[in-house]
Amino acid sequence: MTSFKAVLSVITAAHLLYMVSAELKMLSDNGSYTVNPDHTVVLPCVVQDQGAKKAIWKNLKDGSKISVNFEILSQEKNKYTIERPQDNTHFTWNLRINNVVDGDQGYYQCYIQENPNISVIHYVIVEGADEVPTHTNGSANLNVTSCCIDANVSSSCLPVCHLSSMPTDLNVLTACASDINKVLKCGTDGMNHVGCCKRRGVDDICLDFCYGAVPSNLDTQHLSCLSQLPTLLTCLEEGKMLLPGPPVAVSVVQSVSDDQKSLLVTWRPPTQNPDLVTGYKVLFKLTSETHYKSTRIIGTSELMFKLGSLQLEVEYSVRVVSLGLHGSSQPSETFLVTLLQTQPKSEVEADILDCCSKKGVSDPCISKLCKPDLLTNVPPVEILRCDADFDKVQQCLVGQRDHTPCCKRNSLPDVCLPLCAGQIMNNSVDYISCVIRMPIINACIQEGRAAIPGPPINITVLPGVREAVISWDNNGANATMYTLLYKQKQMNTSSWSHMAASSSPLLLRGLYPGTLYEFKMAAANELGSSLLSSSVVFLTYENVITTPAPTQPSGLHNLTACCSEKNVKSECRRLCSFDVLGAGSLDFSIALSCMDQLALIISCASDGRDHTMCCKESLVPSACDNICQFSQHDELTADFITCVSYTGIIANCYREGLATLPRQPQNFRVLKYTSHAVYLAWQQPKATSTQIESYSVIYSSSNQTDQKTVSTKNLELIVNNLNPNTNYIFKVVSVNENGTSAPTPEVHILTKAFDDGTQQKKCNFTVKNDTNVKTKDNFQPRVFYGTQEECQKYCDIPLCIGYTYSRQDKACALYMNKASLVPFPQPGIDFYNHTCPTPPNIIPPGNWSLQFHNRTDCCQKINVTDSCMEACVTGNFQSVYQCEADYSKILTCASDGRDHTSCCQNLQVPENCLGFCKGHLVPTTGIQALCLNYIPRYVQCFVNGTMYLPTPPESVMVKVVNGTTVLLTWEPPTSNCDVLTGCHYVVSLWNFEKNMTRNKTRETKFLLTGLKSQAVYFVAVMAVNKYGKSISSGEMKFVTPPLVADVDISVSQTPSYPPSQHGEVELFCNVYSAERTFPFVYWIRNNKIIRKGRQLKMSGLSERDEGNYTCSAKDDRGIVSNITHFLRIMYKPKAYNLSDESYLADQRQVATLQCDFKGFPKSVKWFKGREEIPVTEFKESFHTESSLITFPTLRRSVLTIYYVVDAAFDRYTCVGYNDFGNGSGIVQLRNGRLTPPPTVVPTVPAVRNVSACCMSYDMPKDCLELCSFTVDTEKAFAQTDKYGHCLAYLQFYTACASDGKDHSECCEKKGVHSFCSSSFCAGFIPDDMGSIFLMNCVTDTKLILECVQENQEFIPSAPALTAVLNNDVIQVSWDKPEDNPHRVDHYELYWQGSDSPSTPEQVSVVSSLTNHQIKNIKEGVNYTIWIIASNEKGSSQPVNKKWVLVKNLKPSKPTNLHVSEVNGESVVLKWDPPENHAVVTNYTIMYRKAASKGSYSQLTVPGSVQMYLVRNLQPNTLYEFQIVANGPFGKSKSAALGSALNSGPSTSANKSKGPERSAVPLGIGLTVAVLLIAGAIVALYLYMRRRKKMNYGETVSFENPQYGSRVQISGLPHANDSSDEGFGYAPLREDHDIEHRHTDKSNLRDEATMDVTMS
Repeated sequence: MTSFKAVLSVITAAHLLYMVSAELKMLSDNGSYTVNPDHTVVLPCVVQDQGAKKAIWKNLKDGSKISVNFEILSQEKNKYTIERPQDNTHFTWNLRINNVVDGDQGYYQCYIQENPNISVIHYVIVEGADEVPTHTNGSANLNVTSCCIDANVSSSCLPVCHLSSMPTDLNVLTACASDINKVLKCGTDGMNHVGCCKRRGVDDICLDFCYGAVPSNLDTQHLSCLSQLPTLLTCLEEGKMLLPGPPVAVSVVQSVSDDQKSLLVTWRPPTQNPDLVTGYKVLFKLTSETHYKSTRIIGTSELMFKLGSLQLEVEYSVRVVSLGLHGSSQPSETFLVTLLQTQPKSEVEADILDCCSKKGVSDPCISKLCKPDLLTNVPPVEILRCDADFDKVQQCLVGQRDHTPCCKRNSLPDVCLPLCAGQIMNNSVDYISCVIRMPIINACIQEGRAAIPGPPINITVLPGVREAVISWDNNGANATMYTLLYKQKQMNTSSWSHMAASSSPLLLRGLYPGTLYEFKMAAANELGSSLLSSSVVFLTYENVITTPAPTQPSGLHNLTACCSEKNVKSECRRLCSFDVLGAGSLDFSIALSCMDQLALIISCASDGRDHTMCCKESLVPSACDNICQFSQHDELTADFITCVSYTGIIANCYREGLATLPRQPQNFRVLKYTSHAVYLAWQQPKATSTQIESYSVIYSSSNQTDQKTVSTKNLELIVNNLNPNTNYIFKVVSVNENGTSAPTPEVHILTKAFDDGTQQKKCNFTVKNDTNVKTKDNFQPRVFYGTQEECQKYCDIPLCIGYTYSRQDKACALYMNKASLVPFPQPGIDFYNHTCPTPPNIIPPGNWSLQFHNRTDCCQKINVTDSCMEACVTGNFQSVYQCEADYSKILTCASDGRDHTSCCQNLQVPENCLGFCKGHLVPTTGIQALCLNYIPRYVQCFVNGTMYLPTPPESVMVKVVNGTTVLLTWEPPTSNCDVLTGCHYVVSLWNFEKNMTRNKTRETKFLLTGLKSQAVYFVAVMAVNKYGKSISSGEMKFVTPPLVADVDISVSQTPSYPPSQHGEVELFCNVYSAERTFPFVYWIRNNKIIRKGRQLKMSGLSERDEGNYTCSAKDDRGIVSNITHFLRIMYKPKAYNLSDESYLADQRQVATLQCDFKGFPKSVKWFKGREEIPVTEFKESFHTESSLITFPTLRRSVLTIYYVVDAAFDRYTCVGYNDFGNGSGIVQLRNGRLTPPPTVVPTVPAVRNVSACCMSYDMPKDCLELCSFTVDTEKAFAQTDKYGHCLAYLQFYTACASDGKDHSECCEKKGVHSFCSSSFCAGFIPDDMGSIFLMNCVTDTKLILECVQENQEFIPSAPALTAVLNNDVIQVSWDKPEDNPHRVDHYELYWQGSDSPSTPEQVSVVSSLTNHQIKNIKEGVNYTIWIIASNEKGSSQPVNKKWVLVKNLKPSKPTNLHVSEVNGESVVLKWDPPENHAVVTNYTIMYRKAASKGSYSQLTVPGSVQMYLVRNLQPNTLYEFQIVANGPFGKSKSAALGSALNSGPSTSANKSKGPERSAVPLGIGLTVAVLLIAGAIVALYLYMRRRKKMNYGETVSFENPQYGSRVQISGLPHANDSSDEGFGYAPLREDHDIEHRHTDKSNLRDEATMDVTMS
């Protein structure tokens, strides 16, 4: 108590004079207000004569200010309102508190800012809120001595900190004159005791002491507080038990970006009474302002808050308070922070991309990972694929800076600090605490980019023999210190040496000659350090290099002597004169005869100097640059033709350059090279007329276009810091003040992959010569044509496990990772095995596929700690900080027994993170922890899924019936599984080999049949509705018992392969038992005995005969043994069971599409789009693989797409082929990001009026009594005397009951006679009503109508069909069936032309598509088109047929265009007419020279002609030919020859010769025609010179060699040893053999007699 006496003594001694206006006073009285939750309370505050002074409302519970006059300071703007009635004569500031909650209970004060004594305090009581516990033991034993010592309270004042031991004669005024604030702070212990003081009646004027502060307006009035010291002490004691302490480890980090300017505030719970915290508030203001604003109440689980919408370049004051039920803490320490402008997002992105590129991150990984938001928005699988580059990427993400100090300041756990420093994530470390604090890490990275320097840039090194000079530029914020680490490159185990420097450059001494060194650098300032720069590698010189003396000018270059030295022919040396060359004219006859000497003459004239500058100034075209810098190492190219007319100008530039430009260096070579350096040397040129001042080495890598230049005065140079295993190109030029020489010949060097014999762990190829491989399965490799190096590039991806290369065919076959390879010897083929290091496994050991029945079951079984059990059971997603260790478990259990995969995929949750969506526990170690970044998406799906998705089936039980049959039963799910949601069940059955079957049912039981006896099985059930599915019920294991009868029974088939349609087959039932005999053996099909005996022979097989045949053998005891055999029959393939999948692009997803086929196709091909382009032609966009799998009842074709991109989304057509034709199906790969089509809601089929249907037929009135809601045939059989005659009208009854649906499949299974099944069951009246089989139908009437009744809700009705002619296709579209549209498995579209009445064409279409284009239609044909909707129960009837007559077609393009004869000046073209039979009025033949690329010459030929002689061609010239069919309704697309055609040499004996021309001097002023002649001659010379080197790629030329009369066809693959084609050719086949017979032209019409127009 004495300490407070001392305080009051100081107050009395140092009181302030404060004058208050007599008129200013508070008119409102203190009051208490009781209010119910969610209601409103109004607290009055009326002031008299307030004037310009400000009225402030304050929440005494937490000390936060609510308002100043009308301004609401709290961020909860809707929580508080200031009301001021208009009719009030005084200043009124009533506070309205809206939507009152328990936390609003407490004291509220309204006071005048300039005079806090003018105030009113109201107490708000909330009904139902906790009452404050009463503590009556006011103690004088308060001891805060340790706090006072820590606060540096003076020794004279320390006794006041322990009241019971304070001397009575202590003069507090003297002892504590400067320590009162410290003593008060320790006494209040960081807590706000105002609530207690007010509750216990302490005067308002004394409340500041309860807050732990000396009043700002000290006055003599405060003497009254002396009498209230016992109450104050009681509140201090009470507060220690009821109030939380202030938050600790508070930190403020700026978070500024293009779209937000904010501060991220973080803290940790208080050390004092942390369990009493109910929330937090962040108080903030501009430092220049008076009042703090407050945030909303922040939950206890949120230990960070982002203050947004702030201003740049302004200082803010920020602090945090803890809230409790009965009061608050005092504020934490105040942080002063100024928001600074940071790098724009675009610059950050550019910096990261540039950093990744410079660090050598591969291109696919750059595009996937080098993004600022990588760690918060990327699939972990992408990081796994780029594991080798991920450490580099992380360094780039943190700006190559170490942000550890900031992360420590924000109390990040130690496990997270490596992430702040750009270090790679350890797959064995749990990072859950880091991921949930990722905003802090990102804020520190953002802050550090602006404040911490990056690693030095533009590092250069100038090596010597024993030293090197290193220079650099600063990067980012100013650095005060640089650190250099260096060591010898070859010594991998040696430690790094350190050097420090304050600025650039740095001299590194003590190095060894001829040694490879490696160094890195880092920059630092007082705020932190950068990461180390990328390594720089350099090679020191072996010996001291002396600079050669500058070359001295000598005599002018002697052109004639040079020509003589190069052995130019004597008759050509006349051209070795600048006077002749520069005169602007040449002797054309000499030029022609010296064509092969021109390169030597021009190299002598140029003299190895670069004359391009002079040529440009003289307006010589840039195409002549190679002539202007021609040297003895160059060859003339075709560009020389362009430069003929500039001969004089170029020659004058040559002459001028001899006096000014330097000559070319000599003997350019490589002395030594390593993985990172190349040592170059050269010699000075021979005597030159000009001085050389320096040399420039120009180099670039083979995959870069930018060139780098290094200058030196020496004749040697080491080019350092190159990349390993990289091709570089070097050349050197001489330099003086006037220009440069021509460059030396290029030197190509491949740097070493590794130094010191060490090899990094990476993908590589090993070759086995003369070895081929085969696969154990039916995997088909991808085939390419090209060089071995090109093939290796195709295989240089992790998916490729190797390739074979045929040296003869120059082709390679690529094998992907699904193949299992078996090598075997084969000459001429080499196998290249591709091995890559195994990527780290991001999934730690453990069972990560466990699923739980519901949330409670999960929380109990997953070992959630007791403290977090409530959060788990209630799904409290805000418990992240209190339950860090258990949070992934809480998230797993939140799925609540439902499978939310579809929702998560729609929200773009990556594949690796879908475990949470399925209710699986997902590990949070390594990069897998990044899945927690998708928590908001998980929560969204969980919340929605609770309302729509079913829970798992309950009480699943297995009952074994016998050795082959088991009954499975269960109870319905507890929620979201009823008729309205379309709920059904999926039963999954599998064995140890993981062979799984799935069955659908709407019942709560399912009979599993056809099992093996004495086998182990697993079974599970899940519920599915139109919104999604539950998780499975959990696998149940059971073992089937042995069969009762010990019988060996089997079926053998002859032939063993599937028999063909119209063929025959024999089935034999092999039954044996050592103890029993089998007097009765039967063959059963569709529940009827079809044959007695063991042998079953069938002939004239058809599609209807395909199916199950059961051999049933009864032994002498009456025990029956059965075996079922599925008979496959080969007929025209038919697709069904088509998949319809959706995927996401650019997520590395592998898509699979499938088509099941009946009819046993031998092969299946896949096509894309409506144009049906083979999928293999899209290899530039995505890779595909197709496989054909054989099952007992079908063949399945699976198309696998690696990886899904936008270009892959389309419809796909699968076409199955065999000897009976082909059948196709259409499936669709859908974009998962697009809005899915609305779910088809199951509709109740409209009730068919059977009575009305029966009345429409002509039947007796008494027979109409059998027609009501259904057809009651039981009544007819029960009362045969009355209704027996009505059975004659069976066909009408069946037609009315079938409801437009085909029930034949059900009828066949029930054993209905085939005659009745194909007619009555299909809903048709048979044509032969007089057939003897009709009596079978009467007998089977009950079965027929049973099928009709059973399948009424399962089989879809017929779709409404529309078909119209649209140009050259029939556009077909249809509506979904009115009945049971959700049960459509696929559609079967049929069309039949009047020209082929035997068999219709058919295509199966997946249920999600409702349109198709019928192509390849023919003119004048009438097409009948119909469609049925089908599923496993049956199909609709083929009604709603449409007829389309095709007319007015434009022709399709002519076919089979080819050449039958070639004769130098003419060729014979032949073709076949268009396949679509459209009217052709005429054909247009177009041709041109292949090299011209100009317009085509055209010939018009009558439509009846299919062969034509094209004349007046030039011999030995490549021509392109095309042909177009023209009709009255349009023209076709052009049909072209596969490649250009060589007209060949002329065979005409009377070829006219042009007049001989004498030599004519050629000059600049010659006409264009003469120049073209000269150019043609030069081109011919160049062509003949390089003829053997030319490769025409796709060109096919027809040549007629002079050594024989046979026509040779060259240019095709395998005609020589090289081909650049990426595909193979079949052998060339001509329609007419023209190699061994005389050409017969009698059937060709001459142009003079034919109606031909030429243009």
